[in-house]
Amino acid sequence: MTRTVGTIDLPPACAALARRVDQELERFLAGQAESMGSLDPDGEPLFDELRRVVGSGGKRLRPVFCCLGHLAAGVEPGEAVIRAASALEMLHTFAIVHDDVMDRSPSRRGAPASWVHLAEVHRAEGLVGQPQAYGLAAAVLAGDMALVLADRALLDAGFPEERLLPALRRYDRMRVEVVAGQFHDVLAAHRGLADEAEARRIAVLKSGGYTVEAPLQIGAILGGASDGLLASLGRYGLALGEAFQLRDDVLGVFGDPEVTGKDRDSDLLEGKRTVLLAKAVAAAHGEDRRFLEERVGRPDLRPHELERARSLLESTGALDATVALIEDLVATARAELERGPVPQRAAGLLSEMAGIVAVRRL
Repeated sequence: MTRTVGTIDLPPACAALARRVDQELERFLAGQAESMGSLDPDGEPLFDELRRVVGSGGKRLRPVFCCLGHLAAGVEPGEAVIRAASALEMLHTFAIVHDDVMDRSPSRRGAPASWVHLAEVHRAEGLVGQPQAYGLAAAVLAGDMALVLADRALLDAGFPEERLLPALRRYDRMRVEVVAGQFHDVLAAHRGLADEAEARRIAVLKSGGYTVEAPLQIGAILGGASDGLLASLGRYGLALGEAFQLRDDVLGVFGDPEVTGKDRDSDLLEGKRTVLLAKAVAAAHGEDRRFLEERVGRPDLRPHELERARSLLESTGALDATVALIEDLVATARAELERGPVPQRAAGLLSEMAGIVAVRRL
């Protein structure tokens, strides 16, 4: 697979795991496309789109954390856990394809978002009807297919039932939390301003749990982890997962699109209720506060207003305060590794990952 943007420099051992996941994803999607082709050849564009999205980049954090959870349970990551880890990347593919539809985000990983790309396919093939309507509908279905395939990959990973069933229960809880968090995010944007406490709840539900905590615990469960180890990994994962989402929110406004692969205005145009924005509103006064409350989230924000919003996020101290919170959360995650039961090798890699995923360049 050809990577574009949005990648990070993983520790060598973790990068090797990510490469194994990439190889498994290629194998898995090719096999699923072949099976689908014999059933209904017209379904092939869905698999073409999934291969394009998966192959366009990505950090592979969720599969890597799944493998590290397995390692923490005392089991070297074999082919079965690589297959299970690839299921988490398919779940992430479902989430980002649908997220871009909901937000009407035009790009992802430096390439057109699925709904945009599929509209382009409509035009190129001379299909009848409205290209955008086709693109939106086809993208929703591509995301649905990714969700179904994620379940299939996990079920067929090759683990015995006594390990698979509890892992599936944790996986199922993770999926419910992701959908609930995404809806809370949408609701907050339409309801109006969210305070910092609510913004932090959204961050944990929407991304924090399913980026670090749940993948770690799923991999550990598949490795036969004790309840004590699962609880320790949960505390590490909860703190680091929130730090990851907060950093993502910072990058969404201040990041370089050439590095992040995402537009830097969309969160302001959509009025995403982030901790960064909540801190800025709480610290602003007078006309500045009214501007943040009344204009951020309007799709007609003009370029100079976007820059004013960005400037206020800095001048109010919100950016510095959010970065400080991220650093505190990373310290909390690392402290859990120092006092918890995670074996030394896995703890070392998890400590490295804590710095990498939460401290990414703008």
